[in-house]
Amino acid sequence: MKFALIGGKIVTPFRIVNNGVIVIEDGVISELGKSDVAIPDGCEVFDVSGKTITPGFVDLLVHGGGGYGFADEGNESIKKVSEYFLRNGSTTVLGSLFAKPHQQLLDDLSRLSKYILENPNSNIYGIHMEGPYLNPELKGAMNENYLWKPTVESWEAMWEASQGLIKIMTIAPELPGAIEVMRAAAKKGVVLSIGHSMASYDEIELAIDNGAAHVTHIFNAMRPFHHRHPGVILGALLRNELKIELIADKLHVHPAVMELLLKLKGANGIILITDSIRAGGMHAGEYEFADQKVYMKDQRAYLEDGTLAGSTLTLNIAIRNLVETANAKLPEAVRMASLNGAKVLNIENRKGILAVGKVADITVMNDNYEVEMTIIKGNIGYKK
Repeated sequence: MKFALIGGKIVTPFRIVNNGVIVIEDGVISELGKSDVAIPDGCEVFDVSGKTITPGFVDLLVHGGGGYGFADEGNESIKKVSEYFLRNGSTTVLGSLFAKPHQQLLDDLSRLSKYILENPNSNIYGIHMEGPYLNPELKGAMNENYLWKPTVESWEAMWEASQGLIKIMTIAPELPGAIEVMRAAAKKGVVLSIGHSMASYDEIELAIDNGAAHVTHIFNAMRPFHHRHPGVILGALLRNELKIELIADKLHVHPAVMELLLKLKGANGIILITDSIRAGGMHAGEYEFADQKVYMKDQRAYLEDGTLAGSTLTLNIAIRNLVETANAKLPEAVRMASLNGAKVLNIENRKGILAVGKVADITVMNDNYEVEMTIIKGNIGYKK
């Protein structure tokens, strides 16, 4: 397939090219520049004047959306979540699973990894295992009855079931046995993310030395900042080894705090995630997460006791929220939604950036940040 996008505002995502042209051939970007770029013969041309062209979004934590979840039984749900996120501009997604009874979680890992391997052109790239080694005192929306005690043996069973497709694992490093599990996972190349954790600052330093590189949904499922008893939050803000994942829906973190995070960590230290659950993109009502009732009203998803239960966010809206309410520049916000996640997955030489030779994963948005076109691997995956 050979086509060109002309007239749009290209966010590379380090700078803006106004009235830009992108030519796509054989799945990659073959030309990029201003309006003087020569368009090859036989090229279908899409005029996207007035639109914003960005790299396809990279979302590292997605439980579901559009009424479906990755932990549902059957492949149809995986396909539906994939399509929902493609409509919302995400060309690389980590399907996220959560703690369940032992065999059920292994079955989920087997089913999701099999789907990923059998559908190489899908936007589902790998798995973010959120748990099952989490601190029950900060379980958030997780089902406390399903959390596992960390053992290398149970970790190896998960790794085997995932066929090596666990890319990120959220873990509470203070749990007995957690450091041994982290060491085993780190040796497989898994990115370890501190989350649902009561860890002290000293325990965070130990975790960093044993592979921790991330903090899952900053400020959520962690103790509030305390100046005499520092924990995960101070570790996340102070230590440059740790990248932070941010749910920028204005519900999980106040816009002023998002602005503070940008000043402290910089645009290269923050990765936008959705942590979306099956209620994403749906009407208000009652849903389910980890065998618990979830209610959704005004785009806020919560358990019966009021605890936030994931989000209904998409990354196009996260970008809008950062730009409009947290004083972020557009290229910074786009970078946090694309290139930064690609770097975590070690695919930044191919994805997350618009330049000649890169994979043609591209999102086109209008002035309201609504996605009008998603291109994945040089094919039009969605067009409004």
